[in-house]
Amino acid sequence: MAMVRVFLFSELGDRSPARLALSGSDWAITHRVLRGTFVDCPIGLPPDLVVIEPAPLRTIEGLAAALAAHPVVARAPWIVVLDPERAHVAPRLPCNDFVLRGFAHVELLARAARALGGRVRRDSAIHNSVVVNSVVHSGALTLDLAAHIARESDVTIKLKPQEFALLRYFLQSQGRPLSRAQILSAVWGPDYDGGERTVDVHVRRLRAQLGSAASMLETLREVGYRWMG
Repeated sequence: MAMVRVFLFSELGDRSPARLALSGSDWAITHRVLRGTFVDCPIGLPPDLVVIEPAPLRTIEGLAAALAAHPVVARAPWIVVLDPERAHVAPRLPCNDFVLRGFAHVELLARAARALGGRVRRDSAIHNSVVVNSVVHSGALTLDLAAHIARESDVTIKLKPQEFALLRYFLQSQGRPLSRAQILSAVWGPDYDGGERTVDVHVRRLRAQLGSAASMLETLREVGYRWMG
């Protein structure tokens, strides 16, 4: 089978979370740093998948239009990284799928493999069987990363995008004490300047939605939070 080629267009340079996530695959990754809407993609090297990672809070519509007009990029499936506050624009973008900023590496890899479809084999495309294991469990609570659905004992929990991203981070860090600064950087991005109280506000909202499962989320005095699972 020919090597799968993935083009990552990112405004974050070496700090790109998408770049780190995609390095967990055995695909050929080409990383291009975005500057404005210039699309640096050789005509003779068509990608099998395109991942677009704009800077936090950047509008994506102009860049998406430029990519859609590119004779090579437009033919490949796309995955776009969106801020939770911008998730509502996804249906208007010419993309196949999207992930919310603060995504887990396994989530981006699972969505990439799904977008590639028959181009990859599930047993070899991603290390540690990420595609098969895209559901995180904690007691009776399950989080389907690909479908963005949370359930407790088969009952769906209605979560807003930022609440889902926060819960995902807690579940994937089970047993670890997490400072508010860590949570803020992982879920809202390293450049977010809204203050650590943002974490407390969203934790309170998340607990209200979780019901009995909220007991697994501990507040650590003068530290932050920990999901005990």
